[in-house]
Amino acid sequence: MKTLYALLLLTALAVPALAQEAPRAPATTTRPAAPTLAIPQPGESAGPAQAERVTPPPAPAAPSAPGERRPLPTRNVKVDVTITEQTGAAAPVKKVVSLVVADGRQSNVRSNTTAPIANGNTRDLPLNVDASVTLTPDQRVLLELRFVYASAAVMAPLAGEGRPAPVTPEEKMAAAPRPGYSTLQDSLTFLLTPGTSIVAARSADAATDRTVTVEVRADILK
Repeated sequence: MKTLYALLLLTALAVPALAQEAPRAPATTTRPAAPTLAIPQPGESAGPAQAERVTPPPAPAAPSAPGERRPLPTRNVKVDVTITEQTGAAAPVKKVVSLVVADGRQSNVRSNTTAPIANGNTRDLPLNVDASVTLTPDQRVLLELRFVYASAAVMAPLAGEGRPAPVTPEEKMAAAPRPGYSTLQDSLTFLLTPGTSIVAARSADAATDRTVTVEVRADILK
């Protein structure tokens, strides 16, 4: 009887303890995972599964490298161009053009003469020279030469010797001296040894026995 009474007493004391709520653990807030940024691969089409994908902005273009500066020349070269024109046994006529060109640069000369022709008209006779020079490591001169040279000369009359004196206007015109015009245009590139002249070009007139010779010399200035 005493044993039963003790069990009932213990049960009565245990029920309130079990009724008490066990202490709760602190609540933990869970943040939703950030969406994954997926970059489409080359050749991959964007479908519905890729609707949430975000393409990153393009990277800024790299700044362009500054242009390479052309080095400044340190030497000058004097170029002498001598044009010699000769017709038959007559004394030669020389034209000389001199110009100074900086190493790696170009210089030019422009000259023009107006000559009268028939019926009061005129004709321009230019003498133009363009020269570009480059000094080589062995101190020679690489010269690019372009020139236009025009001249006028007196040609023999159409009527030959031994014929009677001209009477009609046509015969007088045939017996009168005639002007002849010639134009020479060349573009040359060659190496020069400083202080040494070379014949760069020689040409003959197609209508007369006139020849034109071009001689060139270059000197490096100190």
